[in-house]
Amino acid sequence: MLYFSLFFAELLILFLLSRQLSTALSHFIYRITKSRTVTISIIAFLFFPGTALHELSHALSASLLGVHVGEIEFVPTIHEDYVKLGSVQIGQSDPIRRFLIGSAPFIFGTAILLGILFFAAQNKLFDNIYLVILIGYLVFEIGNTMFSSKKDMEGAFELFGTIIFIVIVLYFLGVRVTFLNPNQLLSQPLLQEVFTKGSLFLLIPLAIDILIIFLFRPLRRK
Repeated sequence: MLYFSLFFAELLILFLLSRQLSTALSHFIYRITKSRTVTISIIAFLFFPGTALHELSHALSASLLGVHVGEIEFVPTIHEDYVKLGSVQIGQSDPIRRFLIGSAPFIFGTAILLGILFFAAQNKLFDNIYLVILIGYLVFEIGNTMFSSKKDMEGAFELFGTIIFIVIVLYFLGVRVTFLNPNQLLSQPLLQEVFTKGSLFLLIPLAIDILIIFLFRPLRRK
């Protein structure tokens, strides 16, 4: 249970740092190149794998849920206070499907992240320095691009409001919903291994993010 809590606490911190990271990098690169085009190109190159996974997660989940998918963009756009790494046009749908589509990058990203780390641990890939660098890069990419934006999460408020309302009504009607005991589920050795490795290797993007933000943030004030 400790490593499970630690894993998602690290994801929360990574969520808070990820936007600051892309913004700090874009300001630093722009200060050197003095070119908006070059800055966008470099940011696009650095975050392309993660951006592609993020936007394709939206598109795939929308297709599976029967929602129209329009144009997909993998090229970042620099706004005044932040950098938008990519976008995908999704048709109108109900709050439940909007929420599932919006949260798809987090769901897919978490699953792939844990899958990579568990596969590497099981097959002793961490003994190879080149594979360690590759895994670290993948963890950095996915960890910094898997989070949903405010636009992605449109409909979440309505969905959670509806769920809370239903639960309250059921409670007063005397209906009790029994969920699976999380302690029993997380006591499984396989899941303990996954979240133990995951919590350790999430330190990679966290350390890189903090270092870059710490070094580059002062440049924005000059």
